[in-house]
Amino acid sequence: MHNKRKFSEKAFVTYVAISFLFVCLFILIVYFGLNNKIVRYTSLINTVAIKKNDKEKTVSFDKIKKKLTSYPAYGTKYANIEISKIDLKLPVYFGDNMEILSHGIGHYAGSYFPGEGGTIIYAGHNNRGYFDKILNLKKDDKIVIETNYGSFEYKVYETKIVNENDLSAFAVQSEREELIVYTCYPLGVGHKTERFLVYAYGDTYE
Repeated sequence: MHNKRKFSEKAFVTYVAISFLFVCLFILIVYFGLNNKIVRYTSLINTVAIKKNDKEKTVSFDKIKKKLTSYPAYGTKYANIEISKIDLKLPVYFGDNMEILSHGIGHYAGSYFPGEGGTIIYAGHNNRGYFDKILNLKKDDKIVIETNYGSFEYKVYETKIVNENDLSAFAVQSEREELIVYTCYPLGVGHKTERFLVYAYGDTYE
C-alpha cells in the first residue's frame, strides 16, 4: 500500500512537470510565432487611436497657479506649433512615440506644458515638412505655441548638436519657461546618433 501511494505521488509529480513543460513550450511558440503580428496590430491600434484624437483636446489652465487643471490624454492633439521663419505649422500631440511622430510633433510626457513655467520638450522627425528646417533657426527667431488656453511665444537663444546619449542636453528645470525642440541629425534616412536642438525662452500668456 505504501509503495502504491509512493508510485502515485511520483506519477503526479511527473504529470505536473510534463504539463509545465508543455505550457512553457506553448508560450514560447506563441511568443515567437505571433510576436511580429502582435507588434503590427498594436501599432495599428495606436495609429487609429491617434487619428481619432486628432481633434484638438480642450484642456483647462489656472492662470493664477500657472498650471493645467486638466490634461490631454496620451496621443491627443492639444496645440499647434508655428515658426514663421521657416514657414512651419504642425499639430502637437501629448506623447512622443513613433506613431505620434508620424502624425506631427510629440511632446515628451516628462516635461512641462506651455504656461507652466518650466522646460517643454518637443520632438519631430527630420524629414521634409516636419523639423527638417529648424536647422535654419537663429538667435532671436520666434516660435509660437497655440493652445486652446492661450498663445505662448518663445525666442531662440541657442542651437547645438549633441550625441543622442547626452541626456544633460534635455534637462528639465522649473526655474523659467523654456522650450526645447529637437530632431535627429544629420538629415537623411537611417539611424542617426546625433540630435539638433533649439533652445528658446518665453513666458507670454494671452
